[in-house]
Amino acid sequence: MDLEELTTVIRSQPRDKFVADRPHLYLLITAKITDEDDGGFNTLVSEPFKGKRQSSPSRTMEVLEVDKAKGNPYPDRISIGRARNCDVAIRDPSVSKLHAHFRKKETGGLELVDLDSQNGTCVNGRPLAANRGENVSAGDVLLFGSVSCKLLSAGQLHDLLK
Repeated sequence: MDLEELTTVIRSQPRDKFVADRPHLYLLITAKITDEDDGGFNTLVSEPFKGKRQSSPSRTMEVLEVDKAKGNPYPDRISIGRARNCDVAIRDPSVSKLHAHFRKKETGGLELVDLDSQNGTCVNGRPLAANRGENVSAGDVLLFGSVSCKLLSAGQLHDLLK
């Protein structure tokens, strides 16, 4: 669902119904995300952890649902990367084809694991060590390569786009 459709749904539903119908977390990205595979096979190397992308009038906002794609393997994790077959596809050349994954915890929370990506992953400004999980929750700021995202609950997303 694109941002315009999502905004229309949000404006037509009360907050509690929207949250009940969509219990997932969301990534709010304020950056230009291309739909073409301009990175080819190689990941474009960026200067690691030099901060967030700066918003400009030419940049757009994108919302991605943090959920398992139908038919993808490994039901206990949600893959993030540039490749189209990732559960959450961030089409930016600074993001590795398979960059990281969210892992569902037995307690119901999520942890984020960087998969030894070329440009790294940060949670609230702290770089993640490769292959080690870090707890994440709604409100956290995540950095995949040079793409800055905010992790939002369905309620926070509803409030933002209402």
